[in-house]
Formats: sequence, structure tokens, C-alpha cells
Amino acid sequence: MASILFKPTTQFQLQLYSSTILLNPFKFHTSLPRISSSIHVTHVETQTTEQEISHTRRDGKTNSNKNGSGFSSFTPKYKKSYSGQENGAKRVVLKDRNAKLKPKRRSSTTTTNNNKAAESKKSKIDSTLRIGLDMCSKRGDVLSAIKLYDLALLQGIVMGQYHYAVLLYLCASAATGLIHPAKSGSVNRTLNAPNEQEFSLNDKVIEHDSHLLSSSTVDEFVQFMKSSAKSVRQDDNGIKVSEDVRHYALTRGFEIYEKMLSDEVQINEATLTSVARMAMALGNGDMAFDVVKKMKEDGINPKLRSYAPALSVFCNNGDVDKAFIVEQHMLENGIYPEELELEALLKVSIEAERSEKVYYLLHKLREGVRKVSPSTADLIDKWFNSKVASRVGKRKWDVRSIHKAIKNGGGGWHGQGWLGNGKWTVSRGIVGSDGCCKCCAEKLVTIDLDPEETEKFAKSVASIAAQRERNSSFQKFQRWLDYYGPFEAVIDGANVGLYSQRKFRPSKVNAVVNGIRQMLPSKKWPLIVLHNRRITGDKMDEPFNRSLVEKWKNADAIYATPTGSNDDWYWLYAAIKFRCLLVTNDEMRDHLFQLLGNDFFPKWKERHQVRFSFSETGPVFHMPPPCSIVIQESEEGNWHVPIASELESEEERTWLCIRRANSPMAHQDSSRVNISKNVGDPTHKCPPTSSDSPHNKGDAKSSTRRKNQVKVTGKTHGSHCRELKAAEELGRCVVDFQI
Repeated sequence: MASILFKPTTQFQLQLYSSTILLNPFKFHTSLPRISSSIHVTHVETQTTEQEISHTRRDGKTNSNKNGSGFSSFTPKYKKSYSGQENGAKRVVLKDRNAKLKPKRRSSTTTTNNNKAAESKKSKIDSTLRIGLDMCSKRGDVLSAIKLYDLALLQGIVMGQYHYAVLLYLCASAATGLIHPAKSGSVNRTLNAPNEQEFSLNDKVIEHDSHLLSSSTVDEFVQFMKSSAKSVRQDDNGIKVSEDVRHYALTRGFEIYEKMLSDEVQINEATLTSVARMAMALGNGDMAFDVVKKMKEDGINPKLRSYAPALSVFCNNGDVDKAFIVEQHMLENGIYPEELELEALLKVSIEAERSEKVYYLLHKLREGVRKVSPSTADLIDKWFNSKVASRVGKRKWDVRSIHKAIKNGGGGWHGQGWLGNGKWTVSRGIVGSDGCCKCCAEKLVTIDLDPEETEKFAKSVASIAAQRERNSSFQKFQRWLDYYGPFEAVIDGANVGLYSQRKFRPSKVNAVVNGIRQMLPSKKWPLIVLHNRRITGDKMDEPFNRSLVEKWKNADAIYATPTGSNDDWYWLYAAIKFRCLLVTNDEMRDHLFQLLGNDFFPKWKERHQVRFSFSETGPVFHMPPPCSIVIQESEEGNWHVPIASELESEEERTWLCIRRANSPMAHQDSSRVNISKNVGDPTHKCPPTSSDSPHNKGDAKSSTRRKNQVKVTGKTHGSHCRELKAAEELGRCVVDFQI
């Protein structure tokens, strides 16, 4: 046996060693400090060496005593004792000094089985830990997650990126005071930490639980969690945590992050966003922003949610300049703020009385949001009713340059700054079926879609569809359209045939086809797009249904998409290609349409989609709105802001009508409105309506709704004179023929 003595490594050596690894981790094996050692023999019962014994064995000789007893062989793998006696001679024992250094050899089968058993046990432990963390995430149980983390460290369980992501998510959420249970540690986007007033007495408050101290292993604790079956009420309010848990989660969260770094576990966007949220809980916006910058330095692409913590702190602290630095960093990295971020920037800009920032953000809302939420509408209302808003604006401006800017922008805005001066008047009203504001009688515009942009959009849809469809089926459809097109309307056959029912009914498709056909200028058949399974089967073999399909085929008005295809791509592409109406109630919000982006597609959809319903007399079509549902800025500097709502009917949408109190439009005598201008002119003023009078305001919405709905009954009534009179009443004008 041997004892090895070595000198401890000095503090300087440790520092030098750590620096070496940090500077060049690949030289780890060459940078270890040398260990000085001295070997002392504590017990030797013979001086015969292994080499000497082996030599003797090869020569066929043995070392013997006087009685002739000796060693015939020597196996260094084991300890063996041999004895011989001569007049009471002492026992001679040989011990292999390398026995401890040479482990017992095992068969390859035994080693493989042991390795598999160890791997299986390790895999089971890892799986148990993951299951436990998932349960904590779903329940929003941060204390149990931290307990699992501590037990994993005690058991020497190696944790990976997923484990740390869930842990950091829960710690970050608890640090802000509110946990939203999530399946796998996904980080929710939020800009404000909750206040005490935001919770009711019914909200769940997490406190320390006695079971956290009772388990000694990960497996025991997970089994306890399963048996406890703790349920969490899933709602939008989340789970509130107490103040001591907040501080505990924050402290442990940073500790877990440091452990993740020391273990050299690869970090990702989710884990760093959780760290930024913990910085937000500390009220340290600079730290939260530095985390986002670190993402770019490490080659990680930040997401919109990554910027939320820094932006939240700066906006809540009233630091306008730093808040817009964050926004600029977002834009530079291809991240575009949505309404949540723009609303926060708008709020801090209004509080700081930064009129130029408010103007900038109104146009950002126009570009990216189009119609605003009620809370954003309240902020806009607050701004225009402030003293600061009444003091800003140009007293004189070049009308021609403003008109040119509106034309170049496609209509509906000019972007030349605040126009006019004096107090603003803010009203809430509706826009009629003729596109006229009921508050100020101004005609809102339909913003043009750029033909080149439309063409690019069609190519983009075709490219995505071609990649997803099999056997060149989409390319065949494109060739079919080139041969049989163009069409003035496209029908989403499945959406129409399944309206308010589970079974497909061709008769409903036929009613919609006939109805929309009467409204088209050419009276040409619209294109019906259906999956081929919709036109086959027992029901479709019935004489009536078969006759409908044959009629559509003979008119070259139906295209059956092949098996395995998605008919959504087909009817969408056809409508875009021919720039025609699309009859469907599909909101086009699923993942397929998300591929098309949020820039051009919503504008196209607004101008081309025709929704439908059925009455006792036939189909009722809800045509595209008479104006673009988007924030509009007029030549005179007035604003119209649509407010988002759950109402399906555009005729019931509420708008903010904002104009200067001293503007001619605010005091305009409606009887003197000039109706000779072109309706498409952005300066066109609408004529007065009977619904504008005080005693008829209650019927304004219902009358507007009726005008934008076209009911098709298939019957024609009255003479040309009656039709002319009806047209005059509808247009509120006199038709004068000069022959």
C-alpha cells in the first residue's frame, strides 16, 4: 500500500488556471498545475518484484526455501498467499503493489449491460425532473420548481437548456408579482408589472408550503406533486404571489442564471428574456436593455417580447428618450412594435408633452395597427383635449404640397405635421354606407392598393402554395386560370356550403353563386373553388346535386382541388390574381395566412372580401366597406380614428372624429355642402342626411347597416322611372340628362 502526499494549489495558481481556461478552454488538459508527491512504503513483506517473478516463470524456475516450497505462478490481478514451513519458518506473503491501480477486468457484455442500466437510470431521472418542472409551469408553482432545482443539485443531476428555461420563466414571472401558467416556460409579452390594486380578494396567492421540506429526492417530490393534484384556476388574471415570494424568486432567479452560465449551458432568447424581466422587476431598464444587446452580440435574434422589459421600465419612469432608443434598436433589427408597445410610447409622450412624438406615433398606429383598441382611443382623446395639443400646429401651409403628399402616399394621410391652431373637438360617431362621417360630414377615402405591390403579393402567395402542394398541382391550377380566366368573383365553396351546418349543401353554393352573379357588371359566372371530396360521394350522386355540379362544369366555373391539397391557397390566389371579390366568411387568421405577413394582406382583405349570410328570401351580401378602415389624416389636418370592436358589421363601428374647433367644417352649414365634387376626391364633403337631425339619430346605425347589405331575391320590380327615382333618393341628388 502507498500513501501519496501533495502540496495544495495556491490561490495564485487557481487564478492563473481559471484565466487560462477562460482565455483558451481548449487547452484545459495542458494547463493543470503539477502535483508534487512522495511515496512511502508502509508494509513490504518481500522484495520480490513482479518483473523478477515473471522472469523466473519464463525460465521455468521458482524461488524456493530450503524445504523446496516456492511459487509456481504469480497473478498480479489478485492478492494471493503461499506458505512453506521449515523449522517453524515465518509465512511469506506477496502483495501486488499495483492491485489498486489495476481494476478487475470485466467481460464486455457485463460492461455494456452496466452502461445501459446507468444510462436508463439517468434517463429516468432526467425525465422525472422534466415532468416535475412541466407540472410547476402549468400550475405556476415557482416554489416547487426551485425545490426541484435544489434537489437536482444535491443528486448531481445535470440540467440542460430546457430545465433552466422553465426555472427562469417561473422566477421572472414571480418576480413581477404575477404568474401566468404556461406549458413549457414560454415567456408572455407584458409591459407593466402588476400593482396591488389590480387583484381582487379571490385571486390565488402563493405562500410557502410545508411539503417543500419533506422530500429528499426529485422522484419523491414529483410523486408527491402528482398525488397532491394541486389545481390552478386558469384565467387571464394569473396567479398573484406575495411580497416575500417575489423577493425570494428574484434572488434565486439570478442565482440559477449564474449556475447556468457556470455550467456552460447554451443560452437562448427565452432564457435571456426571462433575465430581462427580472431586471424589470428590479426597475433597472438599462440592465434589461443590455440583455437584449447581449443577444445580438451572441448571435441570438431577439423577439418583440425581448424588448418589452426595457421599454416598460423607461416608459413607466417617464424616460422618453431612452424609450425611443429602444424603439429605434427594434427597428434596426427588423422588429416592429405592435399596439401594446406603441400605446406605452404614446402614453409617455403625452405625459412628457412631446407633440412631435405623438404625431409620429399616430402614423405608426396608422401603418401597423390601422384600428386602435379602446384604451389607445382614450389616450388619443386625452391628447387632443390637452392644452399642449391646442398650441401646436402650422398656421399657414402650402396646400399644393399637402395635396401632392396625399396623392403620393396613396390617400388618407400626408405626414407633413400638425395643421391649424386652436382647440380641438373630439366626437365619437359612425361612418355611413357612403363613407361619410356622421359627425363632420367629411368623406373618408378608400386608400389605393399599389398595383406593383399587388403583383408581388400574388407571386408570394403562389410561391408559398407551390412549395406546400404536391405533384405540381398548384402549377396546374395557375395554367387553368390563365386559360379560363379572368373572373370578377371567387367563391370559397366549402365555406358557403357548410354555412351554419356540418353537412355540405351544394344548394347554398348555388344560391350564393346566382346572387353574386347578378351584382357583377358582366353577369359572368364566378369561380367556385371546392376540394374534390366535396363533389363526390353518395349525397353528390343525387340527381339534383349532380345537376348543379354538371352545370358549373359546363360553364367552366368550378375548379376541384386534388386530394392532399389545401383549397385555401387556390381561392385566395385566384382572387388576388384577378383583383376581384372574394366571397367567404373565413377570417383568414390561421397559421397559413400568418405566412403572408401583417402589412399588405389586411389591406387587400378589407377591399376584396365579401361576407354573406342567409335570410328567408335568399343570401345577403355584406360588401367591402365604402372607405378604408384605418386612421385617416385629411388635407385640413383633421383626423378620423376607427376603434376596434367585436362587432362584425363595419356600419356599427365607432370612430373618433377629431377637428379644430375653429375649423370651417366644425361650423359648416350642411345645406351649403357642395355635392358636385367627385365622390372619390378626399376633399369631398357629404350632403346632410335626415338621420343627422336630433330626432332621427337613433335610427342612424340601422339605416346605415341596411344600405351596406345587398339582399338578392332574384326578382325585378317597377319601371325605369321608379328605378331612377330610387337612384336619386339613394344618391341624394337630381339626375339631369342632357341629350
